[in-house]
Amino acid sequence: MINSNVHTHTDFCDGSCSMEDMVKAAVGRGMDTLGFSFHSFTPFDASYCIRDRSAYLSELERLRRKYEGEICLLDGVELDLYGQRPSGCDFSIGSVHYLKEGGEYYPVDLSEESFRTAVREVYGGDFYAAAERYYEEVAELAADIVPDIYGHFDLITRFNRGGRLFDENSPRYMRAALAAADSLPRGAVAEVNLGRLFKGEGGAYPSDELIKALAARGCRFMLSSDAHCTAALGFAFAEECARLKTLGIKSVVRYKGGTLCEEGL
Repeated sequence: MINSNVHTHTDFCDGSCSMEDMVKAAVGRGMDTLGFSFHSFTPFDASYCIRDRSAYLSELERLRRKYEGEICLLDGVELDLYGQRPSGCDFSIGSVHYLKEGGEYYPVDLSEESFRTAVREVYGGDFYAAAERYYEEVAELAADIVPDIYGHFDLITRFNRGGRLFDENSPRYMRAALAAADSLPRGAVAEVNLGRLFKGEGGAYPSDELIKALAARGCRFMLSSDAHCTAALGFAFAEECARLKTLGIKSVVRYKGGTLCEEGL
């Protein structure tokens, strides 16, 4: 069991549970480290972002005092490519959630209907063109933000279960994805995000092929719940460790306290 998770959302942004409920759940599951990762503020779409950072920080300090000696609590941010970067965080998860075209922002993970509509209206129905733009933005994330962790690398596949929108093995798609993989610095930490798996809506991010490609480029991996509720914390971590081994991954990294360390599988 990997006893930490640092991709955690609460009711201070788009999560459904309180910070303390998340802490209690993490302690109950034997975790030694829990990182909160509120969504950075995006002025064009405030619906899912941090609502009151001052109150959030006050609550974090209260919980650190209350649960001192039981669990280490870290202050992190899931920083969107187009979000505002806060100061003083313990770590950052860099993510792409929008396709930016002509000064407009189109979410890739809000709903399948909205994604299909955006692809039809902006890219003439060409899902591969949307994927190419998405992976250009992943490369921008690597160049301009350089986060501590790269979040859900292939989120553009959010609604592509069973290949119903496009073929993830096609040369055109893989060319765009591998170009983005090449843009990551050697040793970059890519999360293996289990949020979609928890919802029963598909597999983990990244895909098996992209995990192997990222590993070949020197990337490291971190298990991530992307938890928006207590039930998701640590979901399928043990099973995912076993699956990663079958892909040739020998170790993962994780935060233990404030230190990034490596653990063998």
